[in-house]
Parts: sequence; structure tokens; C-alpha cells
Amino acid sequence: MRTFFATAMAIAMLAGPAHAFDMTPDSKDPLQLKYEREEQEKKDIERDYNAQMKRLKAQAPTTTKKDPWAGVRSTSSEKR
Repeated sequence: MRTFFATAMAIAMLAGPAHAFDMTPDSKDPLQLKYEREEQEKKDIERDYNAQMKRLKAQAPTTTKKDPWAGVRSTSSEKR
């Protein structure tokens, strides 16, 4: 009787941790959650970047050329 009780207790003690481990298929491990969060952050950054580029393209570019050396150059067409 004592061996039967000891065997039953050993099986019960081993079954406790196995039962505590969640084996449902819809649960995700922490590493998988981390990868999904990083993927979502990458998508958010890409979406924000594309929106910013779209706003910059919508702004009218300046078509006039500016000459930063215009004040330094002489107005005469003489060449030395």
C-alpha cells in the first residue's frame, strides 16, 4: 500500500507542472509576440515615411534658380 501511495504521489507531482504549462494553440510565446510587435513598428515607420514623402512631393518645388555668387560677380561681360 505504501508503494502504491508513493507512486501516485510521484505521478501527481509530475502532472502538476505539465498541467500548468498552457498548451492552447491560440496562445503565443513571448518571442513570437516580440517579433509581431517589431514587425508592426516597422510597418508604422514605413507608413509614416511614405506619408511624409507624399507631403513633400505635394509641395511645389521652387523652379527659380538662385545664384549664391550673384553679388560677388561683376555685371560686365569682360573676361580678364
